[in-house]
Amino acid sequence: MGGPITNHFKWVILSAALLASSVGAADPSPQPAELPVVETKLVAPVEYRAASAFAARGSAPLEIVLKIVGEFEGSTQHISQVNEGSEAPSVTRITVVRDGLMDDSVRGERWDITLERTTASVWRIREVRRAWRCWRGEQLDRFATVSCP
Repeated sequence: MGGPITNHFKWVILSAALLASSVGAADPSPQPAELPVVETKLVAPVEYRAASAFAARGSAPLEIVLKIVGEFEGSTQHISQVNEGSEAPSVTRITVVRDGLMDDSVRGERWDITLERTTASVWRIREVRRAWRCWRGEQLDRFATVSCP
């Protein structure tokens, strides 16, 4: 009923099948947060006036950013925050990348927001930049400021 050689071949075939299934399952496309950014659009302060007032009341950086970017209606949202100074950061940069938006032309959006701490120890919005990723067209694999078709 099969000696050591037959069992060895069964093991090799099983190993090859498992390897093939795991290789096939891996998604080779980069995650939305890893996509290149061709360019971003500077968002005018008037567009995030409510978030500025919210920040002035002593809100936390992530709360401020979520006030800027608004409700999320999509499949994936990645948020990363990088602080300058660990115990008492003076500047924080928060990136919000959203993908799978429920829109027929815009697939995703990227927000790059920089906040700075004032002398009164509240956060102030220094800069807000934005870019988009389209469902169709020439730039599906990056974020840019072109209008999506």
